[in-house]
Amino acid sequence: MSRLKRELARVGLTLRDSLYLWRIAPLVPLIAVLPEFAQHAVEIRLGMFTSHEAFNALAENAARLQFGAVKAACLALAILVGARFWANRAAGLRGWSLAGIGWKQVLLGFLVQIVVSLPSLLNLPLSPVSGAMLGLVLALASLPGLVLMAGGLIGDRESSLASIYRSGWTKALRILLHVGPIWLLLQTLHRADHIAAMERPQWLAWGLMAWDALVVGHMAALAATGLHHGYAADDEADEAGFTPA
Repeated sequence: MSRLKRELARVGLTLRDSLYLWRIAPLVPLIAVLPEFAQHAVEIRLGMFTSHEAFNALAENAARLQFGAVKAACLALAILVGARFWANRAAGLRGWSLAGIGWKQVLLGFLVQIVVSLPSLLNLPLSPVSGAMLGLVLALASLPGLVLMAGGLIGDRESSLASIYRSGWTKALRILLHVGPIWLLLQTLHRADHIAAMERPQWLAWGLMAWDALVVGHMAALAATGLHHGYAADDEADEAGFTPA
């Protein structure tokens, strides 16, 4: 099997297993679904979907922003919990065990994110083009740190910061391949749901926002599965794949 076919087969496994995650660990997507729906409930009760003008006027409403911060945190939590669930399953551990986490790698990766973000906090006098280039460079520089965090989360206690910056780029690209394209499609659907709910009867707005919360839940399931499967993929797993059984 060619390398390209192997990678596409792995992506197919990620898509399959992200759906299967709803069955074997429904708590993972629900961590993202419930806060998302709670924010939508606030938006509907505020009247945000009555018109585009109302939506824009209420976009900075304090209650909406508070729920938005909670939902963003819960989305990240769902992804981390889901990736850890897959790692535990592969290792034959209890689904919610923290025993195998490489805390050193997680903390080092997190430190990289802090250091890389510092230039963006300096309010440097840059042109729009220079600012965009700096943002791109910082984003690329942060990728190995994210990979190190992911590895520690799913049980890689051997990788070091130096080794990740030397050889972690392939894992970063693989994770992006597993998650990125479908995430963008789901994000587009997420935005389309909001547009479709605008100026609709309230019962339809509730239905669309309930559906939208499920979409966000699947974004979490996809990212969690892709994070694990993309990082853990290696030549020995090519034929066996990541099976839910």
